[in-house]
Amino acid sequence: MALFGFFKPMKPVQFTYHPRFYDEKREEMLERRKEAEALQGDSPEALKARIRRSMRRQSTYLIDKKFRQQKVAKSNMMLLAIIAVLCVLVFVAIEVYLPRFMHYFE
Repeated sequence: MALFGFFKPMKPVQFTYHPRFYDEKREEMLERRKEAEALQGDSPEALKARIRRSMRRQSTYLIDKKFRQQKVAKSNMMLLAIIAVLCVLVFVAIEVYLPRFMHYFE
């Protein structure tokens, strides 16, 4: 039996490394820093990376319809609020100051 085992190739011993401490936030920060460094500078590669990043951002806005609808709705509500405030201010200004102006013109 031992002779048959002698001719078989040995299997490699598997190396398993389990780190004791892993800081996921630090890894993400380092990855973002590396990406930011790649975007800086005037080299053609940096320019390509900036263009690629901006195109990727624009495509996510177009693809995610729910996100876009939320942004459009928020923008419309803000516009309505501004118009309402301006209308109230104009009404108050007319009510308070118009009689004074009419008195000067008479």
